[in-house]
Parts: sequence; C-alpha cells; structure tokens
Amino acid sequence: MVQRTADVSQTAQIIIWFLFVVAVFSVGAGVGTKYALLRRFGWDDRLMLLALVMSLAQCIAISLAASQGIGKDMSTLTDDAISGFLKAGYASVPFQILTFAVVKWSITIFIEYLTPDDLHLYMVLGIRVTISLWTISGILSGLFQCALPTPWNFLNGARCIDRRAWWTYIGALNIATEVAIIVLYLLILWDLHISHSRKVFVLSIFLSRVLVIAAVIAQLVIFHDSYSDPDVTESSWLPIILDQVVICVSILTACLPFMKPFMESLQSGIVRVETVVGSQEELSHNRAGSSAYYLTDFSNSAACSHPSNGSTNRSTNRSIP
Repeated sequence: MVQRTADVSQTAQIIIWFLFVVAVFSVGAGVGTKYALLRRFGWDDRLMLLALVMSLAQCIAISLAASQGIGKDMSTLTDDAISGFLKAGYASVPFQILTFAVVKWSITIFIEYLTPDDLHLYMVLGIRVTISLWTISGILSGLFQCALPTPWNFLNGARCIDRRAWWTYIGALNIATEVAIIVLYLLILWDLHISHSRKVFVLSIFLSRVLVIAAVIAQLVIFHDSYSDPDVTESSWLPIILDQVVICVSILTACLPFMKPFMESLQSGIVRVETVVGSQEELSHNRAGSSAYYLTDFSNSAACSHPSNGSTNRSTNRSIP
C-alpha cells in the first residue's frame, strides 16, 4: 500500500512538470512564430510570457505539495508533512488564479486587435472588468480562507470558508468568462466571407477554448466527489493534476492561433497587418498603442500578394464584421 501511494506521488510530479513543459513549448512556438512573422512583441505576447511565469510558480508550489504527501494516506504522514502539504497548496492558489486571468487578458488584447467594431470593444471591456473582479475576489478569499494565524490550515483552522463553494465560484466564473470569449470570437468570425472549409478551420482554432470549459467541468466534478473524503492528501492527487490540466489547456489553446501553419494560412488572406498611411492599424495604434490584425475579406487571392518592387499593398479590405 505504501509503495502504491509513493508511486502516485512520483507519477503526479512527472505529470505536473510534463504539463508545464507542454505549456512552455506552446508559448514558445506561438510567440516565436508571431515574432518571426511580424517582427515585434505585442502586449498580448508579454502577458502570455507573464502567464508562463505564474504557471511556473504554481507548479513549484504544487510540486512541493506532492513531495510532502500528495496521493499518500494521511495517517502515514508526519504533522510537519501534512502542514507542508497544506502550506504548499495554499501558496499555489494565487498563482493559479493569476495564470488564468493573465491568459484571458492576453486573449482580450488579441481580440481587440482583430476588430475595430465598437460593440466588440465594449464587450472586451466588460470581459476584462469581470476577469479583474473575479481575480481580486478569488485571490483575497483564497488567501484568507481560514482565520489567522494559520489561513492555510483548512483541516483544523478556525472560521474557514466553505471550500466546495469557493472552488465552485472560481470554476463557474472561469467557465463564464470562457463562454464570453467564445461568443465574441463567433461574432467576429461568423460573417467572414471565405470558403466553408477554411471557415471551419479558422473557427476550430479559435473555438478550441471549449476544451478549457470541458477541463474545468471535469476538475469541479472530481473535486466535488473527493471533497467529502477526510483523507485529503490521498484523495487530492487527481483534482490537483486536473488543475494542472486546466492551466496547460488554457495556455495551449490561447497560443494555437499563433502556431506556424495557422499564421501562414492567415497571412494568405484571412488576416493581415495593414500598413498603409491612415489605415485602421494606424487608428488602432493611436487607440491601443499597438498594431491591429483586422480580419479582412479579399475579392481574390492576388490581393494578398505584395508587389514585386516592394511597394505597400493598398488593396481594399473589409473589416469584419
């Protein structure tokens, strides 16, 4: 029995760091491809790098929790090990919420680059405000989940919040903001006048955020099932791993639109950076301090090609919607 739980702890460590490596390669591929094509870093890129730093801090905390007793019978652990497990899990909470929030903020900046439509920009503002309030309330309530001087000790601490209700709140708002992002993607992309097959491809990339919702739902279901188990160290290994899955999927799907094959497809006529004087990019630069990638609809494939003499392409484009 001891050997089995020890194996669970080691396996959890491997999975935690494997998922982080996947996130690192996702951000590296996405941000690297975008820089190679556009020769600049936007604020959305900087936020993705910041999200990776937050994720690293969260992984370190969870890895420390795993080393203290994740997946092990609590009766076999010392008081110091149990205390270390609780403190490491407590330390991971703000980094976990911040990772989700920073990824979502990065996505909203990218969406702002995609469209000049005022309605869409107001929706982006509403999503950002919701994310900010959710982040502040989630972190503060997580840091003070039990009374001082031991706010991390939900086993024996005084005046602790209902952890099941708290995680439900965090998960529900996570899902709600993802739904809002997906709806906004649909509003921007649905009327794009391109072939059906290419539209399906574009939508599938942007709407991959649905996977984040599925992962959050799975995490909440597993957490609720394990919540009543008094042996928190043994029963928490699967919910903790699912936390890492949610973080990894959130980062991965946020980077998918910047992967090399998709960016090359976008450059072929779906998305481009307009550079003509007085263009919408220039207006966006004045508004947001960064370039725009407005979705465009070209009447023919030649409209996307650059003249051989290197002069600026001045073909007419139509912003969507």
